[in-house]
Amino acid sequence: MNFNSAFPSSNGKPSGGIHNFDTAEPAPDFAPVPAGIYIARVRKGEVCQTKTGADAYRLRFEIVEGEQRGKIISRIWSFSERALPYARRDLSKFGLTSSAKLLTQFPEPGREYLVRLVVALQCGGDGREFNDIKRIEIVRVDESPVATFVLPPLPPPPPGSLFGNRADKLPD
Repeated sequence: MNFNSAFPSSNGKPSGGIHNFDTAEPAPDFAPVPAGIYIARVRKGEVCQTKTGADAYRLRFEIVEGEQRGKIISRIWSFSERALPYARRDLSKFGLTSSAKLLTQFPEPGREYLVRLVVALQCGGDGREFNDIKRIEIVRVDESPVATFVLPPLPPPPPGSLFGNRADKLPD
C-alpha cells in the first residue's frame, strides 16, 4: 500500500520527494570546523565499520555554542589490538564498558551528554582536510524523565453491549 499521498500539501502534491528537487537549494559543501575547543552534545553512538571493514564505534557530536553551532563532528574508535585500550579508555567515560552496551541505544533516552572537545585540523595524503578530536571531557550529564504516554481511562461500554457489565449476555 502506498501512503505517499495520504497527507497532500496545500497544492495537492506530496510534500516531499522528487517534486521538490528542482526548487531545492543545494547543501553547502562539507568543510571541517577550524581547530579549537568546542562545547558539544552527543547526538548518537553506534557500532560501525572502518574503511577496511573492521568493527569500530562512532560518536557523533553537535556543536552547541559559537560560530560553529549546529555543525556535526564525529570520532571513530577502532577495535584493533593496538587501538583497543584507547577505545576502552575513552568510551568508558560514557559508561560504554562492555560490548553489550556498545550495541544498545546511546545516549539512553532521557540522558544528554554535554562535552568539551579539543579538535585539530588534519590534512590527509590526498590533500583533503578533516577534523580529528584529540580530547573529550564530559562537562555534564543531564537526566530528564523519559516521556511517558498515559492513556485516559476508557469510558464504560454501553449497557447491554458485548463488553458491558453482563458477561452472560452474548449476542445471538
